[in-house]
Amino acid sequence: MGEFSHKPVRGIQFDLVDLPSRGETLSGSVPPGELGLEDEARLRYLSPVDYRLHLEAVNGGRDLLVRGSLSLQVEAVCDRCEGAFPLALSTEEVCHEVKNAFGTTVDLSDELREDILMSFPHRFLCREDCAGLCPRCGANLNKGACGCPEEEGGEDGEDPWASLKGLPPSPGEG
Repeated sequence: MGEFSHKPVRGIQFDLVDLPSRGETLSGSVPPGELGLEDEARLRYLSPVDYRLHLEAVNGGRDLLVRGSLSLQVEAVCDRCEGAFPLALSTEEVCHEVKNAFGTTVDLSDELREDILMSFPHRFLCREDCAGLCPRCGANLNKGACGCPEEEGGEDGEDPWASLKGLPPSPGEG
């Protein structure tokens, strides 16, 4: 194979003309919006998506194997205390095969967007031991006690079993 040649088009897509036998590594950054990643009510993108991708020809030079890593910074809202906090997201597990890639424009934007979305945690927590909000007054318990009276019983201060205490014992209880 001859000399590698690529021309960035938009997002993470390029015209793939040729690739050296050892492959080629591409690195750079792209704005999240070019990958279809937009700010949401509980998530804001703070940095571009940094990528490092190794490209190599496979299957007799017909297909392209892409492996590498992605990273970016976001600001998320904690699912427990509703506070905003910065979060670094990254994945070292990028791996995609593109069939019949040579001589075409290869667009990895959709695949890499999915890799980023898969790197999100199941819950956004500002810290693992986040105390959350008081269920009565809504105060952030990470900042200290809220001042709600400590009462016996459930969260609302009432014993949910209180109405059952006046019932006669069931047969067989003595």
